[in-house]
Amino acid sequence: MALRFLFFSVFTFQTLNAQITCKGLLIDSLSKEPLEFANVGLIGKGIGSVSNEKGEFEFKVPDSLAMVPLKISLIGYKPISLKVSEVQNGKRILLPPASISLEEVQINPKKVKIKVLGNETTSKAVSGGFKSNLLGAEMGVRLNIKHPDTYLRTLKFHINSNTLGKTPIFRVNIYAKGPDGMPGENILKQNIIIEPKDTVGLVEVDLKPYLVFVSEDVFVSIEWIKDLGNATGLYFSTKLIGSATYFRTTSQAKWEKTTPIGVGLHVEVGY
Repeated sequence: MALRFLFFSVFTFQTLNAQITCKGLLIDSLSKEPLEFANVGLIGKGIGSVSNEKGEFEFKVPDSLAMVPLKISLIGYKPISLKVSEVQNGKRILLPPASISLEEVQINPKKVKIKVLGNETTSKAVSGGFKSNLLGAEMGVRLNIKHPDTYLRTLKFHINSNTLGKTPIFRVNIYAKGPDGMPGENILKQNIIIEPKDTVGLVEVDLKPYLVFVSEDVFVSIEWIKDLGNATGLYFSTKLIGSATYFRTTSQAKWEKTTPIGVGLHVEVGY
């Protein structure tokens, strides 16, 4: 009999007697085009969302948090903060592009040693998945980097079951280790959006075009970014005893960790 686990098992419930509808529209300050898949939320509060293809976002916030900063971030743009009370009635918010310098990378033509890091599994005996259907929910694993200039080549994970009736859409994120040992700053310079070809089965993401070289431990995660149904209907291959799973319930929420159950995210690296 297959075992199933939901990683998002800890929730903070608040009495929402009075609420604010946090609603806005995100626009590129230069091109004036809407910004899709931006993270919007209250830092560490478990309240937030992700903008849709029109740049729109909307979610409820307790009235008591009206003066709390709301963080808006998207890879390739400068993050901004506004008070919750300032983001209502479809407020138009301009996000300035970040100045990104792409360093020239020299790839040594010598023979590359290949290794797999993370939880390598495609087993259907144990499955784990999102408990929260909130946009911006993430789950990931820590990659223990032992060699300087390790090159991230391919991310793999296996979808065991899917009740959405369609292929999900995820964002891949790669985070440096923060001072608290949890995921910190996103080190990617470009968004990596993936839509698997099939509703279930092995998913392989080619990371080579993004030239991600690391010398210290990093975290790789997949993020639920588009509302295509209930994310709790997705289950992934998981190790009953594996490397810890790191998760958060929505955009800008606090990261948490669960052990020893490890979601089957694994990365082929070279050095």
